[in-house]
Amino acid sequence: MKKEKRLDPRDKKLLLAAAILVAVAVFAVFGDNGLLDVYKMRKERDGIIEYNSAMEAENKGLEEQISLLKTDKRYIGRIARNELGMLGKNEMIYRFEEVKK
Repeated sequence: MKKEKRLDPRDKKLLLAAAILVAVAVFAVFGDNGLLDVYKMRKERDGIIEYNSAMEAENKGLEEQISLLKTDKRYIGRIARNELGMLGKNEMIYRFEEVKK
């Protein structure tokens, strides 16, 4: 008959402590609010911050446009010409056809 090898009580405690440590580490990384969740939330937060910055810049530009539209007649005229194809007083458009050779 083979003699069974029994673990020393200190070895059992050490093995139990190691198992608990591994379980805690796995939970800390993969569990709810673990390191992976924290990483994902930080990336999402950074994306939101970047989006907010872009929106703030766009809002600032729109506020400047609104101010110009309220106060600057030359700006209004330029917008009317560029976006609506309108003409100013005493203006004419000349269109030239391309000559084919």
